Amino acid sequence: MLLPVPTLIIFFASFGVFSAEDSALNLEGVDPNSLSCDPAGHIFLLLPHFTSCHKFYMCAHGNEVEFTCPGDLMFNFVKQVCDWPRDTECILRSEPDDIDGSGDEEFAQLMGEVSEGAETILTADRVANSVRPQSIEAPARTLNFNTPLNCLRADSASKHVAYRGDCQRYWRCINGLPQSAYCTDGLYFNERTEQCDFEANVKCTVEQEDELASEFILYK
Repeated sequence: MLLPVPTLIIFFASFGVFSAEDSALNLEGVDPNSLSCDPAGHIFLLLPHFTSCHKFYMCAHGNEVEFTCPGDLMFNFVKQVCDWPRDTECILRSEPDDIDGSGDEEFAQLMGEVSEGAETILTADRVANSVRPQSIEAPARTLNFNTPLNCLRADSASKHVAYRGDCQRYWRCINGLPQSAYCTDGLYFNERTEQCDFEANVKCTVEQEDELASEFILYK
């Protein structure tokens, strides 16, 4: 049974590791046509679609990967999330042939707003924290991860993979490392669309362990 959620923000509002003096980039009033994916993959950025308010692109290793918001939700560029239409201004990008200039100057200006030496992931955490922040578990920095996600391959790094044993949890790659994240309360991870979705659209079952299996003691 789904519980009512006052404000719905889908999982694409990603969170990084920030110190107390760090701040998120402000996209209010920024022209998305002036931005592009970071080739090094150090900046987490979601960009509007060219023709649809319900679609967007996620940057993965410098490449744009297309996603669609679940249900009737629309992409909110300023908040970097899929949001209710009543709370969203539809912002679309112009086709590449219609854009004048490279946009390097404005992108460099945005980059300069981030504190030097900080781990920078573009996010709308200030907005999303007003609901319930998604928990991120950062594993140790090693290449031997026991996950089904290979962040060293470009075709796999852009994917989101179901977390075994928890229907509200999933794996994703951040800065070349696999991290687990939780869907917002009331939503479940849809393995087919690789997005957090309504329960009715998700086919997920968790095998329950026999709690009594370890309760019996054999006396000799």
